[in-house]
Amino acid sequence: MRSSIGFGLAVVLSLLGIQACGGSDGASGAPSTSNDADSSTDAQPEPNDAADAGQDALQDAQANDAQEAGPDGSAPDSGGDADPDAGCTGTPAQCAHEAEARTADRLGLIEDDESQLTAFLRDMPKGGDLHHHLSGAVYAETMLDWAQTEGGYCIVSSSLSLGTSCGSSTTQPIPNPGDALYDKVIGAWSMEGFVPSATQSGHDHFFATFGKYGAISGTHHGKMLADVMQRAASENELYIELMLTSNSTAQTLGQNEWSAHHDSASLTAADLPTFYGELEASSGLAGAVQAVLTDVSQSETQARQILGCDSAQPMPGCSVSTRYMTYISRSGATPGVFAQMVASYEAAIQDPRLVALNLVGPEDNTGALSRYDVEMAMLGFLYSTYRVTNLSPLHVSLHAGELAAAYMPSSYDIGTIDHVRKAVQIAHAERIGHGVDALQESDPQGLLQQLKQNNVLVEICLSSNAQILEVSGSHHPLGDFIGYGVPVALATDDQAVSRSSMAGEELRAVQDQQLGYLQLKRMARDSLEHAFVPGASLWQSPDTAVPDCDPDTTGYLGQDPPPAACAAFLATSERAKLQWELEQRFHAFEAAQ
Repeated sequence: MRSSIGFGLAVVLSLLGIQACGGSDGASGAPSTSNDADSSTDAQPEPNDAADAGQDALQDAQANDAQEAGPDGSAPDSGGDADPDAGCTGTPAQCAHEAEARTADRLGLIEDDESQLTAFLRDMPKGGDLHHHLSGAVYAETMLDWAQTEGGYCIVSSSLSLGTSCGSSTTQPIPNPGDALYDKVIGAWSMEGFVPSATQSGHDHFFATFGKYGAISGTHHGKMLADVMQRAASENELYIELMLTSNSTAQTLGQNEWSAHHDSASLTAADLPTFYGELEASSGLAGAVQAVLTDVSQSETQARQILGCDSAQPMPGCSVSTRYMTYISRSGATPGVFAQMVASYEAAIQDPRLVALNLVGPEDNTGALSRYDVEMAMLGFLYSTYRVTNLSPLHVSLHAGELAAAYMPSSYDIGTIDHVRKAVQIAHAERIGHGVDALQESDPQGLLQQLKQNNVLVEICLSSNAQILEVSGSHHPLGDFIGYGVPVALATDDQAVSRSSMAGEELRAVQDQQLGYLQLKRMARDSLEHAFVPGASLWQSPDTAVPDCDPDTTGYLGQDPPPAACAAFLATSERAKLQWELEQRFHAFEAAQ
């Protein structure tokens, strides 16, 4: 069997060159209100054009890994000891600028060479992944390996789901690579090889995957976190914010407390102050809070043990910083949803590693659509209760605008529901996940201006947008966000389901959105600028560092060690430390080009 840690990476590298959508005419930088697929003559690529070739490319990718990877399995050396002044007669800052320009030129020269582009993007520093579902992050191959190694699991023949009641005629043993069943399971648990049909769309297949392997993903958070951290390190990634934990304890508490005190079936915005008081007075709230704290603590502790982070020889994944979110199903009954939100705010008071909450699940589900406004009201109420009063540090990042007209129920109009606007204005979301329908909301230009003015970052998930919503190329709003100055950052969403990674998302950005090196670099920087980590920023404006760290004629951004005044500033800010580390990695990467 393959090694459990890092096997997903080999699959990623075999897919990087085939995961991108086909050609497009580029991402528009000009404001536009049109997102009508029929209004363009662009060829619309299939969301998984070459995904079928993934297994064929696996052996070649693994061979390349063995030749190029370091002895510890980390990414190849990108030239960290290179001298930026070699061949340059200017100041260190001028030489660093020349190296940046040379790197940007190189990407332009190799963008049509799949092999070189893949290696370039794998090694390029990536900042942070801010939209990352742990439940969709570990490759199906890895989970099958775990299931077989641990024992007690089988495949339910009718659904290709992972089961624990085995030995009957309705189940089969965990298959081995090369078995026909093995490939079928991989396809059922991910978008590998998926071709939309009259009976199942990419949208439906994507969301159906999670329940098929839940028997193992729901109980292996620490092991999954270690796998994710190791893969991130192999792609020169610094930071991940993971949607780690849901809270069935709080869900049940909310339902029970509501039933005990109220006759109506559902919670409304007018009920929030009273119901909040009832939850606060409940003896069960402490247990709901502890459920979150326990999952965060146990998951991180186990991941660090697996990676040997406190040993003399820690694995590369230990270099990746992590923070965590709670995730709440937006289709759940409203009292339980509200109780989960309250428990999240309370838990964040006790553990700073818990930084945010998010609502998850198909946004176009009829139940989710019907509850959207009251859920925004819940978050608005809790913002006033906890954030305005500085009672809890919990942030809010929301899936909003992960919508396409083709998948909307007939009773809803995508042009009037304004999910992104409500997430920002009512729920006080600091980041937006997806935002794909932003140009179809009422007053889209006004919305984009508000996102810029409020400094709300949009988490861009190109692979899942193509696979779920069939939105890609010039139909994707990424170019419009950039054109309006809305901060954006690439993210993986459910990287294993999509058969992608951060490098894979960059590949889509280059090939499908025609982005260049400097824009990729800007997005990497913005990911850390908008990460939910404490401390002042390294940047006083997008391209100017704070005075203590702004390079003069004798230095450059990311120099090691930093100047004394800068080192003193970095010691006061976790955010600035991460940002300086990113600049150090960019400096080394660019010097090597």
